[in-house]
Amino acid sequence: MCCFYRLDTYLFALVWFLILFGAEAAPTSRNHFFAPYIRNFTKQDYQGYNQNWSLCQDTTTGFLYAGNSKGLLEFDGTRWQLYRLPKQAIVRAVAVDQTGRIFTGGLGEIGYWQANQTGILQYHSLTKLIRNKRFAKEEIWNIVVGSDFVFFQSFSTAFLYRLGRMEELRLPGNVLFLYAVKDRYYLQAIGKGLYELVHGKLVALPGTETLAPTAVHTILPLGSDGLLIGTHDHGLFSYRNGRLSPLRHAASQLLQRYQCNKGLALPGGQYAFGTISNGILVTDTTGVVLYSASQREGLQNNTVLSLTLDKQGSLWAGLDDGIDAIAFNYPLKYYSDPNGQLGTPYNAVLYHNRLYLGTNHGVYWCNFLPSGMPVYHLIEGSQGQVWDLTVMDDQLLCGHNSGTYRITDNGGWERLSSQVGGWRLHPLTSRPGFALQGTYTGLGVYQRDGSGQWKYSHAVSGLNEPIRDIWEDSAGQIWLRHAHNGVYAIKLSSDLRKVSSFKWAPAYPEEAQLKRDFGLSGGIRRVFRGWQDEVLFLRQDGNLLVARPDGLKAEFTVSHFSWMDDYENIVPLDSAYYLLCFEKGYALLPRREILTVRNRQLTTKPLIRQLAVVSGSEQRSFTFRDASSLLATLPVLDAGENHLVFRFSLPESIQEPLFSYRLVGLDEHWSDLSKVAEKEYASLQPGQYRFQVRSNADDTFTSLSFEILPPWYQSVWAYWSYFFLFCGLVGLSFYVHRRQVRTHQQKVRQQMEEQLAREQERHRQQLVQLQKEKLEQDVISKAEELANTTMNLIHKNDLLIKLKDEVEKLKDEVQQRQTIDQATGHINQLVKLIDSNLSSRQDWKVFEKNFNKVHEQFFKQLLNQYSGLTPDDLRLAAYLRMNLSSKEVAKLLNITVRGVELKRYRLRKRLNLEPEANLNEFMMAF
Repeated sequence: MCCFYRLDTYLFALVWFLILFGAEAAPTSRNHFFAPYIRNFTKQDYQGYNQNWSLCQDTTTGFLYAGNSKGLLEFDGTRWQLYRLPKQAIVRAVAVDQTGRIFTGGLGEIGYWQANQTGILQYHSLTKLIRNKRFAKEEIWNIVVGSDFVFFQSFSTAFLYRLGRMEELRLPGNVLFLYAVKDRYYLQAIGKGLYELVHGKLVALPGTETLAPTAVHTILPLGSDGLLIGTHDHGLFSYRNGRLSPLRHAASQLLQRYQCNKGLALPGGQYAFGTISNGILVTDTTGVVLYSASQREGLQNNTVLSLTLDKQGSLWAGLDDGIDAIAFNYPLKYYSDPNGQLGTPYNAVLYHNRLYLGTNHGVYWCNFLPSGMPVYHLIEGSQGQVWDLTVMDDQLLCGHNSGTYRITDNGGWERLSSQVGGWRLHPLTSRPGFALQGTYTGLGVYQRDGSGQWKYSHAVSGLNEPIRDIWEDSAGQIWLRHAHNGVYAIKLSSDLRKVSSFKWAPAYPEEAQLKRDFGLSGGIRRVFRGWQDEVLFLRQDGNLLVARPDGLKAEFTVSHFSWMDDYENIVPLDSAYYLLCFEKGYALLPRREILTVRNRQLTTKPLIRQLAVVSGSEQRSFTFRDASSLLATLPVLDAGENHLVFRFSLPESIQEPLFSYRLVGLDEHWSDLSKVAEKEYASLQPGQYRFQVRSNADDTFTSLSFEILPPWYQSVWAYWSYFFLFCGLVGLSFYVHRRQVRTHQQKVRQQMEEQLAREQERHRQQLVQLQKEKLEQDVISKAEELANTTMNLIHKNDLLIKLKDEVEKLKDEVQQRQTIDQATGHINQLVKLIDSNLSSRQDWKVFEKNFNKVHEQFFKQLLNQYSGLTPDDLRLAAYLRMNLSSKEVAKLLNITVRGVELKRYRLRKRLNLEPEANLNEFMMAF
């Protein structure tokens, strides 16, 4: 056991010695014409550690994976995601199988990552399947995915994982990495030759024993049946038919010198080799170095730890410090000027099969070879700032800081004008044979003479402003771009000697119209006319869009630091190439590649990676790894989950994309293109929405439909509840209304009954009052009648008394004159008759009846209180009640007044009245 650990420690130290310290200082590599586009990812970009030990790509999603010293890195084309192993172990190896499982290995740990239902990678450890107790001290450095197995290895152990079981292999000793070559698998035993993995066993490969003194760091296919073997410090070997042969070509010598560490077969029979000390070499099968890239050419680090090729043919390199992507098949090819010989190109022209560059150092030319190493020559006398190169009538004219010159085929330098600062020379289509030039001090006019030579004619008066550019529209209107103050529209006199009209404009209208015609959004820095009807739009972020009227659009990513600010220029060299002027060199864009790029971009659509739902302090998300999972998901969110963040990416693209988006249901217009790969929406209303995103690569878009449910009080059930509640309320209100109506009716009825009762009572009282008044009137009438009766009685009695008196007198006289007996009898009869009338009981009955009607209960109450009263007493009391005097009573009683007083006396005694009491008042009050 002790020996094993010593050997393992020794091997680990040996590998690191070979990787980091075994190489001599690397010399400067050759800089070849037209270098590919390189994109750098620093540890600040991917938020990991420096070293990236292994790289691979998931072909189903297009995501790239890197085994980093901090963990597993995932790149979806836009953003990086870090996943940590248990115990925060370093991820030394990573590989992806056909089902999308990402296998990783580290110190004492192997397993795989797989997306769960939410789309997040979840780790599944396989360590529990290993019975070797020493495995906890082993570190997995290599993983190879076969057709039906996964191979894990450290330098001293190896395992085969298949059908859910883990099998430990018997090794011929300590080994280096296993390599897959056309479905066959090879590795080297340290200090020995090569072995092939056959049916789970390692079989020695004959003829490879001579590799024992070195370390094999790559095995690649060579032809149809051979192997290309890259070693650490012995260069390249070929192996065919059991024979191992060293290769002596240039690539082998360079790899021997720079120390080969990784190798990869590229399409077209080419190879990429990662070295310890000088970056990457790309060669063909004959050993010719086609391209080399090191820190000098744009790599972040010269030590290459891993290599992989993505589906788009781009080479990814995991470095000792960072990750770099090299787009070999990208149509833009760069020429850099590391030594500063040429300077900064401002213009270029292809003239007589020579490429002329106008730079801040002068005019340089070389034979135009789209491939190979250019050799530049300086035009003597052209030293200084060159602004413009223009070919007119097969004459090459140069606008220079010191004037304007003609360049001849033999390299001659002829001055045409001493007007300084020849910025732009433009032939006038409306005036053939004339050209207009913008300079530091205004406009100059050139004219073609009789021999066809262009000569300087005169300066245009009326304009002394610095003019950088000149356009002429279809109507013959001339537009000038001022060096600082925008654009002017001018008209010249017929002799082209002075400015007849002058008008300022914020921009050239044709450029704005072209932007609208092609439906572009986002900021556009410059617009260039290309071959035929092609238009080239330079975006604010530095990307280039080539558009045609037939709908073709192709986007090209350009490093943002490449352009020379405010002096950007794109030159159509001929029908095959555009030349892009950069600050430190230039690039060629082949026109035939525009359609290829367009077709490639059509197959690459943006992917909505995540929908994050922010609800207070809580957050949940929907994560998508491919278009199928996106289509299969229709998020339904609660009303409170209306704060959303969408994150999107463009897989399988190393160029930094631009995105445009919209939320159908909220806005119908696309946003401007932006590098920002996420969009946040807050306080969305309930409803159905469709989030759409597209990239600058194509107008096709990716959609995610989702729905925000209304709050419970706006749901269907709530509306049904509202309906039933409304119906209930209507019924209740109807019921309450009916009760209120009934109550009101009852109240009204009661009020009416009460009012009726009051009215009846009032009427009753009125009737009573009327009856009372009637009774009173009756009483009054009866009283009057009684009084009249009484008075009649009185008068009658008075009359009778008078008659009696007269009869008495007559009696006396008769007694004197006639026979007494006869007369006396008649007179007595008369007196008797009168007496009977005076004391008629019938009169008293009539009087008593009328008296009782007027003075009801008088006699009854009087008799009840005084029982000893006689009828005469009652009669006297009645007369006294009527307030008759004694004289009147005497006449009614047919007695004397003295007799009345006597009766009054007797009545007072029966009534027990006090002497001072008034009998009349007593009777009237009784």
